[in-house]
Amino acid sequence: MSSSAASRRASTIPGHPTIGNYDIISKLATGGMGEVYLAKQRGPVAFSRDVVLKKLHPSFTDDPHFVEMFINEAKLSATLTHPNIIHIYELFEDDGYVMAMEYVRGGTVLRLLRAAAKAGNTLPYGPALRIGIGVCEALDHAYNSPDSSGAPHRIVHRDVSPSNILVSYDGQVKLADFGIAKAIDVNMTQGTSVKGKYGYLSPEQLRCHPLDQRSDLFSIGVVLWEMTTGRSLFRRDNDVAMMYALVEESIPRPSEKVADYPADLEAIVMKALERDREKRYDSALDLASDLRRVAHEHAWDVEGPALSQLVRDQVPDDQVAFGRIGSDKFTGPETPQPRASDLYDAVAVEVDTPVLRKPARRRAVVVTTGVMVLLSILFWVLIVPHLV
Repeated sequence: MSSSAASRRASTIPGHPTIGNYDIISKLATGGMGEVYLAKQRGPVAFSRDVVLKKLHPSFTDDPHFVEMFINEAKLSATLTHPNIIHIYELFEDDGYVMAMEYVRGGTVLRLLRAAAKAGNTLPYGPALRIGIGVCEALDHAYNSPDSSGAPHRIVHRDVSPSNILVSYDGQVKLADFGIAKAIDVNMTQGTSVKGKYGYLSPEQLRCHPLDQRSDLFSIGVVLWEMTTGRSLFRRDNDVAMMYALVEESIPRPSEKVADYPADLEAIVMKALERDREKRYDSALDLASDLRRVAHEHAWDVEGPALSQLVRDQVPDDQVAFGRIGSDKFTGPETPQPRASDLYDAVAVEVDTPVLRKPARRRAVVVTTGVMVLLSILFWVLIVPHLV
């Protein structure tokens, strides 16, 4: 059905168009791959609920790669039932693919970080650790919960970042955007492409190595480092420098950026950030357990009300939280504000993004060139010394 035909259908909200069986209340954002809407689902006996619709732009429906990513998000999320994972209600077609998903009032960790940086603050340790614990519990469920056959799902998110972690006014933590997540194939021997955001990739992601849950733990380690220091960890002037920093440069300890940073929390964060995954935490629950322990020892408040108060203080009233759709550069309320400082500014450079316009094509060429340069650097640094 065409978009014009869809807009002519009767809506239960006068003056509002519909998508599928949903009345559109407002458009929340436009991203590289599509649009996000706040909508209302209505049913018999005065049933109704607010939902978020994520719609893939019709121009992508002929591209099997992007359709696969979009459908993959819906399929994987629909198999996971956990309070810290965004719930997907329905996937349908209406002039393009549309996902109906859980409505969360609040914002993203990205928004909290930017608000704190603007005020010259970092996030309080208690709420920051609550966010980390919530994401770890979501990752554990995605990886270890049983599928229909009773075998673990073994889903690796591969894109854990501040823009994909939602925080609500009532103190809930929700992990969103499983678009590039993958269930591990036991026959897989090598990765075929790099997907995610450079600033939050694990070293093994960048090297296209086979992944397991520990890849996501490196990513949440980056988020924890940034939440508790108020700075970007791997932000650099260009993509190649960023990739080199991620695999080669010394990772600064949080105490180098923040005076009186707790040593026991620093040990946890740096263990999550070990480049050698054999030295990282074995599981997300192990990391969550250590975060709870250090919070208890310091009497940091990791309960919902503390995070709720932070969100209410930093996110304007009546906002809707949602994960990205193809790009963090939304024309909605979370549009990045450029700042020239080393305080937190999201490293949102994406790999495997849509290529529609000439500037985007040029950017893809730059990214590809950067990857080739990085591979050359890695060859000379890691391989050649062993050949001599």
